[in-house]
Amino acid sequence: MDILTLIEELELMVEAGEKWYTRIIPGFIGKSVINAEDFFDLLHRLRSALPEEMSVANKISRDRERILQEAHEERAKILSASREQAQLLVSNDEIVKQAEQRAEQILDEARIDAQAIRAEAETWARGIVERLDNYVNRISATIDKTRRALLSEPTGAEESHPLSSEED
Repeated sequence: MDILTLIEELELMVEAGEKWYTRIIPGFIGKSVINAEDFFDLLHRLRSALPEEMSVANKISRDRERILQEAHEERAKILSASREQAQLLVSNDEIVKQAEQRAEQILDEARIDAQAIRAEAETWARGIVERLDNYVNRISATIDKTRRALLSEPTGAEESHPLSSEED
C-alpha cells in the first residue's frame, strides 16, 4: 500500500473524529477523539508499508551516532597523545637547553684551566731560560777569564810549559 495513501487515511480519521469542546478541562477545546484500535491498525499498516530503505536509513542513523561517538573518543585520544608528545618535546627542548648550558660551563672552565696551564708553562719556560742564560753567562765569563789569562801570560812561559814541548 502507498504510504501517502495511509497518511491521508490517518488525516481523514482525525477529521472524522468526535470533536470535544469543553471549557472545564483547559486545553481540550477543539480536540478530536478517535478510535484507538483503528488508529493502531492504521499505524501498523503504515509501518509495514514503509520501504526497507527507511529501516536501513534508521539503522544508518543509529550507526552514525555510534560512529560519531567513537570519532569523538578517538579525537580525545589523539589530542591527549598530542599533548603528551608536545610536553615531551618541550621537556626534551628543556633538557637540550640545560645540556647546552652545561657544555658552555664546561668550556668556560676548560678555557680558565688552559689559561692557568699556559701561564704556568710560560713561567716554567722563563725560569729555564733564565737558568740557561745564567749558565751561559758563567761559561762566557769563564771563557773570557781564561782567554785573558792566556793572553796575559809571558811568551817565554809557553816554552817552559811541559805540554808544548811534547807536542812538537
